[in-house]
Amino acid sequence: MTIATQLQSNEAALSSLAPRLAAHYARVGPLLEATLGRIPVVTASYPGGFESPAQWHLSLPHPPHAVATVRATTASGTRTYVALHDKTLEWAAHALGAVEFYSWSPRADDPQRLAFARILLEPAQNDVAKQRLHDAANAVRAELNALNLDAITLLDGGDGIALWIPFDDAPDYDAVRSWLHVFASKLALAHSDLLTTEPNTRGAGLVHLHVAKNSPGAFSIIPYSARGGARLPVSLPIFWNELGSIENGATTIDTLSERIADVGDVFAIERDRIGRQGFAAVARSADLRSAIMPVSGSTGASHGHVIAAAIHILQDGKARSAEQIRDEAVSCGLLPPSFDKKLVYTALIEYISRTRGGGRKPYIVQDADRSFRVNEPPDDWPSVETPTQPPDAQTQALIDRLASAATGSDPAAFELAVCDAFAHLGFASTHVGGEKAPDGFADAQLGSLGYRVMIECKTAKGCVSQPDAAEAAKYRDQYGAQYCTLIGPAFPNEVELTSELHTHGVSAWTVADLQTCLSITANPQEVRAMCEPGYASDALEDLVWNRAHGESKRVRIAADLIRTAGWNLQGIAARQGGPTNATRLTLDAAMALVDEALAQQGSRQGVTRDEVRLAFEYLTNPIVSQAAWLDDSRDAIAITVPPNA
Repeated sequence: MTIATQLQSNEAALSSLAPRLAAHYARVGPLLEATLGRIPVVTASYPGGFESPAQWHLSLPHPPHAVATVRATTASGTRTYVALHDKTLEWAAHALGAVEFYSWSPRADDPQRLAFARILLEPAQNDVAKQRLHDAANAVRAELNALNLDAITLLDGGDGIALWIPFDDAPDYDAVRSWLHVFASKLALAHSDLLTTEPNTRGAGLVHLHVAKNSPGAFSIIPYSARGGARLPVSLPIFWNELGSIENGATTIDTLSERIADVGDVFAIERDRIGRQGFAAVARSADLRSAIMPVSGSTGASHGHVIAAAIHILQDGKARSAEQIRDEAVSCGLLPPSFDKKLVYTALIEYISRTRGGGRKPYIVQDADRSFRVNEPPDDWPSVETPTQPPDAQTQALIDRLASAATGSDPAAFELAVCDAFAHLGFASTHVGGEKAPDGFADAQLGSLGYRVMIECKTAKGCVSQPDAAEAAKYRDQYGAQYCTLIGPAFPNEVELTSELHTHGVSAWTVADLQTCLSITANPQEVRAMCEPGYASDALEDLVWNRAHGESKRVRIAADLIRTAGWNLQGIAARQGGPTNATRLTLDAAMALVDEALAQQGSRQGVTRDEVRLAFEYLTNPIVSQAAWLDDSRDAIAITVPPNA
C-alpha cells in the first residue's frame, strides 16, 4: 500500500468516527459545562491516523458566528478559543475532526484565574507497575488532606492520573504554581523511592509529579474527553475508592453512558463532596514556605530537591562522584538514607543537558572522570572562613520592599523600589515611568569606567508571563545607554526568551538576583557583567563564587602560607649561622614553599607566579606590614611578624 493510499484509508476511517465522537460530546458537553462553565478549550485531531502525531487547534481565528468562543490571553498572546459547550464540542468533532479536548481549567468568568489546580502523575518508565501510580496518587492525597484539601481523581485514558484540586477564591495562576512546585518537591523528598520532580529522570518504580501545566495556555486533558486510539477510550473521573479497581483506558465513548447511568456524573459528585476550598489559607502556611531548604550560595535559581542537594554539597569547589554527593547529602539530611546513587547521577546528567539545551549555563558540570563540580574554575585549596554579616536595617528593608512590590498591583511602586535598589548599590538612578517612556535608568558612578543601564520592570505573582526583551531595549539609543535590563519576580526557562535576550541585547534579572546583590553589597563594577545580554543569574553565580573562591582567596592563602613557611626558614637560619646563612625568600622559593604546603593538604593545584607576587605586595603593604622587601630590587622579602602574632 502506498503512503497516499494509506493516508486516504486513515482519513476515511477517521471520518467514520466523527459522528460517534460528535454524539459523545453532545452527551457529555452539558455535564462539563454545568461543572466547569464555558471555559476555553484546545482541540486535537489525528488527520494522519492515530499512529501519527496529533494536530492541535489552539485557537479559531475566524470562528463561525454560531460557535461559542472565549477570548483569552496567554504567554503567546490574546486568542479566540473554542468554548466548552455541547454544541461547540459537537461542531468541533465534525468540522475540525476533533478527538481530544484540553484546557488549563480556569474560572468561567475569568480565563486568567484558576478554578482547578492540576497535579499530573506519570510513570517515569514504561514498566512502572500500576500499583506504584496508585500509591503515588494516595501519597499526594494524604499530603493534601493534611492541608485540609482534597482532589478529584481523573484516569487520563492512557498511562497517567490527573488530580484536580478545586479552589473557590479565584487564585492567581503564578501563586498556585509556585506553591505546587514547593508542595511537589516536599513530597518527592519524603517519598524519594516513589516520586520525583526532576524532568526526564528515570528509575525503577518512580512516578513523575508534574505541576508546570498550571498556567494560562498550558493545558491538560479535560474530564470525559475521548483519547486518540482505535477504541476511543475516555479520560475518566473516578471515586477514590475505585482507584485500582478500574483499568485506565478501559472505559470508552461507547461504554461511558452506561457508567454515568450507573454511578452518575462522578466529576460533579466529587466536586460537590469536596465543597468549598480556598487557596489563601494554604498560601499562608509557613510549613510550605520552608519546605524547600535554602541552598547556601545559591543565587535564587529554582531546582528540584536532588539538584538543590548537589549544589549545597558542591559549594566548596571540590569535585565529587554521584555516590559521594548522595552520601554527604544523606549525612546532612538533604536526602533520605534509601536514596539511590544512580538517581543522583541521572538527575545531574539530565539537569546539565536540559540547561544547556535551553541556552543557559548549568551550575554543575561533569568532568572527564565522571565526577561533578560547580561550573567554575576548580578549587581544591583549603577552605577559608569568610565572615558574613546580615544586611543592615536599611538594606533589609529594601530587600523586603522589592519582594512585596514585585508581586503587588502597583507597577510604579515596583519601578521605584528597583531604582532605589540600584541607588543603594552605588548607581545614580532615575525613575521615569508613564506612557511611552522607560521605567527608569541607572548610571554607574565609576568615573571614566561609568556606564548607563536602562530599567524595564515587570510585576507578577510568580513567573512573568509575557517578558518582552524588545520593549526593554526600546529606549537604549534615545537615552544613550550601554545596557538594558528586564527585571521581574521570575522568568520562563525557554530557548525563545534566551534567544530574544541576546538578539535585543538585554539581561533578565529576577528580584532574587537584585536582592542578592544588595545582601552581598555588590558594587557597580561587579554589576557590569550582570548587565551583559542573557540572564543576570549566570554572572551573579560567577561573582558569588569569585568572592569565596577567586583570586582574593588564593592570594590570602598564599600569603598565609608564605608567612608561616618564611618565618620557619628564618628561625632555622637564626639558629644555624644567622643572616649570612639565611635563604632568600624569592618568588621562586615562595612558589615552591606554597606548592609543597598545598600538596600536604591534598591539593593538586599549585600557586601561580602572579598570585605569589600579589601575596608579596600584600604582606609588604604599609597598612598590613607583615613583611619587608630585602632591597630595592623588590624580588625577595623577609617576614617581619610571626604567624601567630
